[in-house]
Amino acid sequence: MKSRAYILSALIALAVIAGVATVSYLLGSRRSKSEIAALQDEIERLESAEKDAAIVKRVSQQMEDIAYQQKAISDQQRDRAEEQSVLATRNAARAEMESRAARQAELKANAAAQVAEQERANAERQQEIALEQRDEATHAKNVADTLNRRTQARSLAVSSQVRREAGEDEVADLLAYASWYFLKNNRGNQYYSETFKSLIQATGGIPRYKMRENGAVNAIAAIPGGGEQCVAVTNFGEVEWLTANSGADQKRITSRSLLFNSEFDFRDVVVKDRKIYALSLKGPLCILDFKGNLSKVQLADDDYFRIVKVGDRLLIAGHRSLSWFDDGKVSGQVNLSKSLSAITEREGVICLFYADGSYAEMDASGAIREKTPFLNMVVTAAYYDKDMECLLLGVKDGTVYPVNKYGRPIEALAAHRSKCASVTMLGPIVVSGAYDKTVYIWSMDNLLFETGLNFREEMESKDKVTNRVVNAKEIPTEWLVPVDYTFDGWTLAVCADADGKSVWVGTSAGSVMMLNSSADDMAQQLYYRINRNLTQQEWTRYVGVAIPYMKFK
Repeated sequence: MKSRAYILSALIALAVIAGVATVSYLLGSRRSKSEIAALQDEIERLESAEKDAAIVKRVSQQMEDIAYQQKAISDQQRDRAEEQSVLATRNAARAEMESRAARQAELKANAAAQVAEQERANAERQQEIALEQRDEATHAKNVADTLNRRTQARSLAVSSQVRREAGEDEVADLLAYASWYFLKNNRGNQYYSETFKSLIQATGGIPRYKMRENGAVNAIAAIPGGGEQCVAVTNFGEVEWLTANSGADQKRITSRSLLFNSEFDFRDVVVKDRKIYALSLKGPLCILDFKGNLSKVQLADDDYFRIVKVGDRLLIAGHRSLSWFDDGKVSGQVNLSKSLSAITEREGVICLFYADGSYAEMDASGAIREKTPFLNMVVTAAYYDKDMECLLLGVKDGTVYPVNKYGRPIEALAAHRSKCASVTMLGPIVVSGAYDKTVYIWSMDNLLFETGLNFREEMESKDKVTNRVVNAKEIPTEWLVPVDYTFDGWTLAVCADADGKSVWVGTSAGSVMMLNSSADDMAQQLYYRINRNLTQQEWTRYVGVAIPYMKFK
């Protein structure tokens, strides 16, 4: 193909030369030398053009070669592109299949996740139910264990008394302490009567003193600052200075007679500034020192029954009159239109309870104002405790009512079967005596109120709470059943001792007793007295196997 092009180019060049020669020849004669020169220039130009054409031809051949090479490369790239296209198509199909598979897997995963979420929620709910059931089971077990220990405590108290009667004092002491311990640590009533009495027996019993003439002990006054000492007066004119002394095994009460004159029918007594003021029913007011020196102050006609401390003065109360005693003389007598049944002082105000059930208050100036009664009942005994801000009212039917500082009765304490004669208070402990020959002791911290409040909260609540939410899983404090003691006559006088834990009791049969009203104090005394624990055999016998063995010392 290349040789053919060369020949064709040569022929064209020869033809051109021949033509030029022919023309030169034909026109040579007529053309001048200039034309010949022009032709020669043209020939040169053509030769140059031929050379250029040859160069162009060569370049064209090179370009053609390059074009063929490019075409070959393009063919190769096209073939490769076709192969890549086929491969891409295959990959796209595979990717589509994988995409579909991925979407299906995603759908399955979402469905599985929903199922897993439901199963997780079900598992959590089952766990919650299991925890609730576990808590309920634990609570039920705690309740059962608590009730079992409380019941066992009562049994131990009875066993303690039986063992003491049998002369086994050491075992009796251990059982008495165990009874208190189980109640104390299981929110039980430590003032359960048998437990309290077993503690009384274990700590020496109840010391007693008999007045000489068996006169009715109408009043007892503790001696301020002189713990375990009091002054007792009777309707036979006796004034006795009593002291409780601790002996080898138990306390005993010794007496010193300060006055004995049957002309006097003493109804009340107070001790103030180391002076004893004893009030006779018809008068006079007898004033003694602790050596027995006596002076008398005559009073107006009335039936006198109480002396009330009001600051630095004394208020002498008859059933129909009130008189101030100050600086050794009586003054400011106020006559009453109605008969008094009880009287007490409350934060500087004199509370007057009348025999018809009405109520009034008197201030320091002697002005009396009728008030709405705390109770629609006849109050026969009244006492105000400053520390607890509690007014105690004993009524004619034997019930005792605590009244808080807002004047609201907070609970009716089921009590005596006859008229309440005297009430007193030592912290949260309430002691009352009545004509049914009994003394009742309550620990107000064991009271269970319908409102859900405890005693101290009730004392601070102005209005009765009716919507207190109580935790159903909380094991409540055991309901209080008071300690009850029956003595040899009407319980006419109860008086808190200056030691803050004991109470003096006087009866119509002339007996004076000193009771420790603190179960915790007696338990502490007993703890220091016992010198061993129950043996395993004793534990099994008296406590049983349901409660694990434990040591108290």
